[in-house]
Amino acid sequence: MRNMMQLLGGVAVAGVVAAGSTAFTAGGLTGPGTTTFVGGKITNTVTGATLSSIKATTANQTDAATRISAFELTFDSATPVGSVVTLTTDGAAGGTTLPTGYYCQTVQVTTYKSLCTAGTNLATPTGYYTAVGTLTIDVTPA
Repeated sequence: MRNMMQLLGGVAVAGVVAAGSTAFTAGGLTGPGTTTFVGGKITNTVTGATLSSIKATTANQTDAATRISAFELTFDSATPVGSVVTLTTDGAAGGTTLPTGYYCQTVQVTTYKSLCTAGTNLATPTGYYTAVGTLTIDVTPA
């Protein structure tokens, strides 16, 4: 079963103004309770939008707590619907079929969310990434 995980400090982070960029750090990703996994600091850089929250989905694996198969990004309502989202990481690819990156949906109507899955293209989610220390998120209006 996939577990949705919250990024520590995600609620406290207001995000970044359009056309600007910034980074924020947190103590890693956390699951139910106060157990921190993935460890260290997760540094996020967001350009072109204001990021309201970020959730990680762990892979359905034995040591799933360190295997991130997807990120759900939520942007503020000023983000244009249909904007193209890219997410890159310094993590290490893993799984039976190694992903070639995170592939993201465009910003969705009414929810302002984009689901980014580890895979070989947008339609083919496969594998996961471990040792995630940085995320770079770029949002480009359609």
